[in-house]
Amino acid sequence: MTPYGGTTAQPNFALYISPPVQSIPPFNGEPDAEALYKSMKGIGTNDAVLSNIIATRTRDQLQVIKRCFQQKYGKSLESFVKGDTSGGYQDLILSLIEARDEMDAHLVKNAVKGLGTNDGQLIEVICTRNNMELKLMKEAYLRLYGVEAAKDVSGDTSGDYKNLLLAVLRGDRPESQPVNIEQAKQDAQRLYSAGEGRMGTDEKTFIEILTQRSLPQLHLINQCYGTIARHSLESGISKETSGNFLKAMKVLLTPKDEYFATRIHEAIAGSGTDDKKLIRNISYLSNNREVFRAVNAYYMHYYKHNIANDVGGDTSGWYKKLATAMIGNRINF
Repeated sequence: MTPYGGTTAQPNFALYISPPVQSIPPFNGEPDAEALYKSMKGIGTNDAVLSNIIATRTRDQLQVIKRCFQQKYGKSLESFVKGDTSGGYQDLILSLIEARDEMDAHLVKNAVKGLGTNDGQLIEVICTRNNMELKLMKEAYLRLYGVEAAKDVSGDTSGDYKNLLLAVLRGDRPESQPVNIEQAKQDAQRLYSAGEGRMGTDEKTFIEILTQRSLPQLHLINQCYGTIARHSLESGISKETSGNFLKAMKVLLTPKDEYFATRIHEAIAGSGTDDKKLIRNISYLSNNREVFRAVNAYYMHYYKHNIANDVGGDTSGWYKKLATAMIGNRINF
């Protein structure tokens, strides 16, 4: 893990803060709704039209198109997509047209429902979203499932791992303040004294600092920790903690560009493709062009290819065409 993603001298605050709420420019979704209907009605599908609209419209614009489609044809766009597509192609379309707050709510619900827990997915959503994204996810979760997200997460996790996730879920982490080197030095010493510098581990101190400091500040703390312990904070917590508690802390300490670049690479590396992981991550990144560009820059630096090329090499058919077109649209325009 490299401070600030290893590609810039200073942390990129845009990767971590909740952007100010902006009004959505007026968008007429009727022409696209009509084009989508014509592309899927009857026998056969005009995938070129379907893919082009899905790949080049923002998620907010797609929500407008969905409403127009429902009003004009009396059926949901999702129902038409499910009837005319299949496999990874269908899954990617459905993920891209889902409202962003409901997408995260569904990911959390799917991670905790039934026997067992998909801890990787749960950690990914809770520990990488900014305050506004967490707030909207929690509102959508309550609306969709009639229960607080924190209650379901609490019921499916335990111990320090649970306490860490619940602290992050509160969504009150500082975001906009600049990094503070003196505070970072103090926190690095507190973390060392709470872990490697004593017998046993004071987990409460780790939870407090890792959930109450801005993400760029945590990356600075990581650097300061290295001057004390002669290794990274990640190495320090690996010695002192384990399991999902350790995994969640590592995600919190990993710069967002590095984290998502690594997840995408994992999804397509080796034989076969983890389509669920790939779709989950590129769909989330489709929300924010600036973040997606930063992730692609990190990916190119460490893996020597751009994301679209590697995704295209590991997928096929209209799944490939849609994925690469969407990624290219978000990164290049």
